[in-house]
Amino acid sequence: RRMKARAPPPPSQPSAASRIHSEHKSPTETALISDQSLVSMKENMLNRSVDFTVILPSGVEQRSTVQGSKAVMDLLVDLCSQYRLNPSQHSLELKSTGTQQRLSYKPNTLIGALDVETVLLKEKVPEEKVKRPLPRVPEKSVRLVVNYLKTQKAVVRVSPEVPLHNIIPAICEKCEVSQEHIVLLRDGITGEELELTKSLEELGIKELYAWDRKREPSRKTSVSSDAIEKEKTRLLGLFNADTRSSK
Repeated sequence: RRMKARAPPPPSQPSAASRIHSEHKSPTETALISDQSLVSMKENMLNRSVDFTVILPSGVEQRSTVQGSKAVMDLLVDLCSQYRLNPSQHSLELKSTGTQQRLSYKPNTLIGALDVETVLLKEKVPEEKVKRPLPRVPEKSVRLVVNYLKTQKAVVRVSPEVPLHNIIPAICEKCEVSQEHIVLLRDGITGEELELTKSLEELGIKELYAWDRKREPSRKTSVSSDAIEKEKTRLLGLFNADTRSSK
């Protein structure tokens, strides 16, 4: 009996390792392909021409076209040279296409890497120099003698140029008198009430009487012994002068 011929072997198939290698490329190969694509994309962006609108400081709009490989700083110099402006006194504000959002950039950023539609050429606002505060002039003050409670005295240093109502708090604190009950008198004899809108300088005084309406019933009983002695001395002097003149 004749034996049947053997069937031909099946077509050779790639091994499992080769299939895995072809289906799953190594990270290095994938990264290399990605880098090549990125470089190609960047080259296309930098080699292309970029059209945009330039708005000058005066508000005039101009159309301009540059290569994408031009740096922002170089663009500033070129635009200033073209429109006869000083680059050191101007800056660029870049706005994106469509949304007109302000784009951030560095001086060496390439125009092709930015999605620019509008370029504003703006004049820098000079920063005002910080002025040093003038040295504070010491406030003029005088020693004010305050008589109160008939025999009490206090010395308060106050400004002679401000109205009396401004120095009442200092007087009340020193003499322990309530502001609601105090009345300022020229002296304890005449009982002349001082105008609180006038200053010590306007009134020509450096001494006054603080009458406490709550603790002293009337102005007449507020006369201090010191004031009485002064008045006695004054009257005695006048009497002696009249006596000498009559002789």
